[in-house]
Amino acid sequence: MLSSPRAVAYIDLGALEENCRSIRQRLNPATGLLGVVKADAYGHGALEVSRKLESIGIDYLGVATVDEGVDLRKGGITTPLLVMSGVFSWEEIDPVVRYDLTPVIYDDALLGRFAALSKEFARPVKVHVKFDTGMGRLGFKPAEAQRVAAILAAAPGLQTEGIMTHFPSPEVRDEYGLSQVRTFTKVVDTVRAAGLDPAYVHMSSSGAIVTYPEAHFSLVRAGISLYGSHPSRALEQALPLRQVMKVVARIAFCREFPAGVPLSYGRTYETPRHTRIAYIPVGYSDGYPRSLSNRGRVLIRGRECSIVGRVCMDWTLADVTGVDGVESGDEAILLGEGGSGTRICANEMAELAGTIPYEILCKISKRIKRVYI
Repeated sequence: MLSSPRAVAYIDLGALEENCRSIRQRLNPATGLLGVVKADAYGHGALEVSRKLESIGIDYLGVATVDEGVDLRKGGITTPLLVMSGVFSWEEIDPVVRYDLTPVIYDDALLGRFAALSKEFARPVKVHVKFDTGMGRLGFKPAEAQRVAAILAAAPGLQTEGIMTHFPSPEVRDEYGLSQVRTFTKVVDTVRAAGLDPAYVHMSSSGAIVTYPEAHFSLVRAGISLYGSHPSRALEQALPLRQVMKVVARIAFCREFPAGVPLSYGRTYETPRHTRIAYIPVGYSDGYPRSLSNRGRVLIRGRECSIVGRVCMDWTLADVTGVDGVESGDEAILLGEGGSGTRICANEMAELAGTIPYEILCKISKRIKRVYI
């Protein structure tokens, strides 16, 4: 019987701080840093991560929804909070004002509603206005900049604190991205010519912090890089980072099988020889990808061990043949650093699983306890 939790996600707040420091070293001293903590800080725990970022002087925090912002305010976070997906119902405008959140305005419906209500606000509401320079998602068209700026300038209760846009491929430096930078620069010039003076002009997310230094402007938005991963492994050398999350499970038991025995659902794996199997009580309901069946790996006693058979809802099987002394209670590292310089990073898991590191981290479920170190 295990005497410790079956699985734990250790969140290294020191690594988070180190990653912040590494990112800031690439920025002009006048450029601010927004830490993206949406989706429960990519699975790391939004409140705990935000508290750490606030303690080291982060300039801004970014969430996706009003509810996420309200939760952080109720948790005591006082750092400016950008609601990057704006509001989804008019009822959300009240908590935006009450909890001093900064919504992103990206279409005429939002702009018109906030402008109409602005005279009723007890204090000016800060907004960031988004323009679509090539993402094809949220934002006004660049050609609408003058019209939008005129509406904002005439709304007494709105403070246009920021102007923003987004790269669709921030990890790739190419002419498409460079044309976006030029287009956005013209938008900013148009907005300023209309008499607005946004304190924050921002375009770059994690990948573009490396690939588009000319697009740092006055603020960059660091998301996946804060947590120790990159949008592309090609950027790893340019910006060394430390994995913030380490997922460790305890082996429940081991069994031995002769050659020719099928294992797990679908009988997709058959033992090729006398084989020793470690049973790890973590599965796809915990966020460990089923797509790593017969192709993932774990670290046990400093050795790389292959995942065999299909990953189950609550169990994963690892071949520990040839690894001396493996027994119940031993650690199985699913994500993070092991002994002897071994490690499994989110980018590697994502490549094997056919997805992206963002999804790997966000899907580590609440069944796995977070422990902050």
